[in-house]
Amino acid sequence: MASTSRAHRIGSLLFCPACGTLLDLPKDDQDEIACNQCGRIEPASSYENLPTKTYSSPHAFPSPLRSKRALVQNKVKDGEAAKGRDPIAQEKCQKCGHIGLSYKEMQLRSADEGSTIFYKCLNCGDQTSTNN
Repeated sequence: MASTSRAHRIGSLLFCPACGTLLDLPKDDQDEIACNQCGRIEPASSYENLPTKTYSSPHAFPSPLRSKRALVQNKVKDGEAAKGRDPIAQEKCQKCGHIGLSYKEMQLRSADEGSTIFYKCLNCGDQTSTNN
């Protein structure tokens, strides 16, 4: 059942011109592809030299680093610059329960050991530290 019309192409996909069904990709040894719906035969050469463009955005691929970065922020009040201020971690104060601790990271031990992080509660001023 040969037809003169060629398969319809949308992006890199080919659709049967008779019934609109998505056509399978040809296997290496196939010269023709049969439509699973209507049985129309399409030459495998229809798939040759198809240009393919792909698009993505940074938000299409979530990452643990990006989600951690969202938990840390510099507080800015009334448009004043956050320069010189400590970043804010969305952590809970052990003393008063307030969420929002400023922190500083310092390398106090040898270079092959982790750094020390100093936290300060923005509400009550309680200070704690942890070794990484």
